[in-house]
Amino acid sequence: MSHKTINKEPKTFVEEFRERLNREDLERRWKLEALDHLFTESEDQPEKFHRLWIKPLMSAGLSLESAFALVVEARFRPN
Repeated sequence: MSHKTINKEPKTFVEEFRERLNREDLERRWKLEALDHLFTESEDQPEKFHRLWIKPLMSAGLSLESAFALVVEARFRPN
């Protein structure tokens, strides 16, 4: 074990703030990547995208807007 591990000092406000900013930045990049994938998929094969993703949700009673919102949310939080 290193000396730093044994005597771990509490993080300063600045260190905690930087870590939080880094996590939020990473989350934003993941969301942008998910949106990029969704847009690419829906533009490349719009009929297939609608048939596989949107139509089943609308058949279950969701509005078009809600169906898209759910698909986007699923992309942000994959299983």
